[in-house]
Amino acid sequence: DGFAIRHFKIVEGEGLAVGARSPRPTRHGGHPLILGRAAADDLDKEVGDTLRLYESTYRIVGIYETGAPLEDSAGVVLLSDAQALAGHPRQVNAYLLKLRDIKDAERVRQRIERHFDFTVTTSSDFASKQEAIAYIQGFTWAISLLAVVIGGVGVMNTMLMSICERTREFGALRAVGWRRRQVLGLVLKESLTLTGLGGLMGIGLGVAVVRAVEHVPAVSGFLSSTFSPILFAQAIGVALALGLVGGAYPAWRASRLMPAEAMRSEGGARGARGARASLAPTSGMTVRSLLRQPTRTLLTTIGIGIAIMAMVSLGALADGLVAEIASVAGGGVQLVGIQADASIDLSTIDVGVVNHIAALPGVQHAEGFLTGYATIGDAPFFVVFGYQPHGQGIRDFRIVEGKPLTANRQIIIGSVAADNLGKRVGQTLRILDVPFRIVGIYETGVPFEEGGGVVSLHDAQALFGQPHKVSFLGIWLDDPNQAETVRRQIEARFPEVAVSQASDFADDVVDLKLTRASTWAIAFLALLVGGAGMTNTMVMSVFERTREIGVLRALGWRRGRVLWMILRESLALSLLGGVAGLVAGIAVGEMLSVIPLMTGFVQAHFSIGLFLQALGTALVLGAVGGVYPAWRASRMRPVEALRYE
Repeated sequence: DGFAIRHFKIVEGEGLAVGARSPRPTRHGGHPLILGRAAADDLDKEVGDTLRLYESTYRIVGIYETGAPLEDSAGVVLLSDAQALAGHPRQVNAYLLKLRDIKDAERVRQRIERHFDFTVTTSSDFASKQEAIAYIQGFTWAISLLAVVIGGVGVMNTMLMSICERTREFGALRAVGWRRRQVLGLVLKESLTLTGLGGLMGIGLGVAVVRAVEHVPAVSGFLSSTFSPILFAQAIGVALALGLVGGAYPAWRASRLMPAEAMRSEGGARGARGARASLAPTSGMTVRSLLRQPTRTLLTTIGIGIAIMAMVSLGALADGLVAEIASVAGGGVQLVGIQADASIDLSTIDVGVVNHIAALPGVQHAEGFLTGYATIGDAPFFVVFGYQPHGQGIRDFRIVEGKPLTANRQIIIGSVAADNLGKRVGQTLRILDVPFRIVGIYETGVPFEEGGGVVSLHDAQALFGQPHKVSFLGIWLDDPNQAETVRRQIEARFPEVAVSQASDFADDVVDLKLTRASTWAIAFLALLVGGAGMTNTMVMSVFERTREIGVLRALGWRRGRVLWMILRESLALSLLGGVAGLVAGIAVGEMLSVIPLMTGFVQAHFSIGLFLQALGTALVLGAVGGVYPAWRASRMRPVEALRYE
């Protein structure tokens, strides 16, 4: 009956307050819940049905609508039920204040922040003050910038090839009296027109993709788009800026052409000289073909390199995160358990289940531990691990200063956390307003662990409101060879627990699967743009060498040999870009690993497999990008090609 729930308009059934007081039991009983219209449709639920959330049963007493997709795809329960469900008794995420006079907002904000350690904002500024939203916006712009840079390189490459092809045309214009600034303006207008059309097409595709994604049930509830004129103006502005920057050098180069030299240029009609070069040994012929237009080769290499760089750096960070999550399976543990169908952050397992598992045949020891997150000082992600001070799981935390954890209200912190926070042994560290005395500093070799701290399991349960709960459990076996048999037995007896062998744990976590999928989706976007640039380059290369290819065909070259010549050049160009991207990806991954936001959270993990994937992808990109140009070159008729000007 609070004011915050009043905008949830009940369209079926009754409100939450009425349902809570109603003496009428439903078919299956349970706590009262009102469900959003979108969620009810997706789950095929109606008033009177029940819904299980973790281990609790809720009865649907009403269906509501608010007009906000996030709210309409969710449900509302009593505050006490939500606190019990989340394991946070007597705690809330935020306070909502309704003022008598809006003019007093600033005065009230100052008084609250002066007396309490709270951040107070008006409802209109709330979203902009959230760090998570700021990180998402920054990440979105970073990905957009990646695509823009690759696209900009492609624009410059395209305009340079256009200048090369039309050298005689510019010479004729200069000969009839065109000034340099007129030629400059002509090329810039073409570049701006090209990118403007691309911007409009991109806006159309962007709107279509977002609308399509909004209809996917898995994301429709929390992904709501808002297209504004400002966003469209930004997109067109970026596209035009891309055209201006990408066309500046080609336009300047065209304006510097001397009329007499330009009129003598062969433009796109290389003939006997190119053919003689093509009759050289294979390796030398490929190199000479790439060096004919060094600027074009460089720009194409940069485009491919940036795409491979994104693939390597993001892939290394994702692999690093997977490796660090897998580190929870240390200490010689054979099996790791997590709540079934739950993400890492929300996994909760009852301690009683851990004790029952420990008593099963074949199990030598079972031990649970808990993880939570806090913001301390300038560290946005401080991971708190709750372990039994004398258990087996904590043995991987090697003390390098001070002493091990022995009691409650003590904490040992990682060496990275100690450096970031400026803390030493003997000092006090406050976590969620609870003081802990630092008794030791540890190292594990895992940044995810070294950027956090370890408290007793009892303290962690109290700190995060999870009494008698753990996040994960480690299982040590009498016979490690029986791991799969014991795993199946545990899951059959305790279906609420998902058990994996230690070596497979990270691969089975839903969160990490989504992380890897997102990483490859971003890399695919970069590769798609880079591949388009590769195709463009090879098409223009074939166009430029039309007469040369005609001479080769007249000298007896078969279509297959011409096709292989172009494909070989495309593969060489993509391999060059792949190697450059590999080096750049390693550098970027290492740089990202040392920035304050990432230090102590994730470290790039480079592997031979990742490098081979990157180089293999570059070669596939070269093969796919070169197929059409090579086919086009092989289909040329000698007589027509020789007549080409």
